[in-house]
Amino acid sequence: MTAVLQGVAGGAPTAVRGFEVAYVDRRGCEHKSTLADAVAVAFEDGRPVRSFPSWRGQRNYPGLWWSATSGRHVGYESWLERDHAMLLDFDDQITGFASQPLWLFWQEGRKRRSHAPDWFARRADGSGRDHAPADGQLSFGAVHPDPRRPPW
Repeated sequence: MTAVLQGVAGGAPTAVRGFEVAYVDRRGCEHKSTLADAVAVAFEDGRPVRSFPSWRGQRNYPGLWWSATSGRHVGYESWLERDHAMLLDFDDQITGFASQPLWLFWQEGRKRRSHAPDWFARRADGSGRDHAPADGQLSFGAVHPDPRRPPW
């Protein structure tokens, strides 16, 4: 059985301090850490933190993509996400990637927020990048020296 962590009502954060990261490793064990400690985590090797359900009459098309880069199936929630998986798989600068690899948790005022990025991709230079939804409403992007952005 795959471990699936639970999120809370989401939204774009106004500041990064106070972030917690939750993820499921390749063995299925759940972990939580600070954002600073998460720099050392190989998210590309982990399992998705949530499932990819499907049902009759569903308007999107979830499924699995066999990744030659990662050597395993990666899940997707739509054909657009599948196309992103294909692009990541054919990018020679990407050494591994995973779908729904982590939960980000933070406090915004009195509300506890969360977000699970669609993708995490590891580059050949060791840096990583999350790949946000197509609407671009929430993206932490690549490694950046700005302390308001995640360290990976």
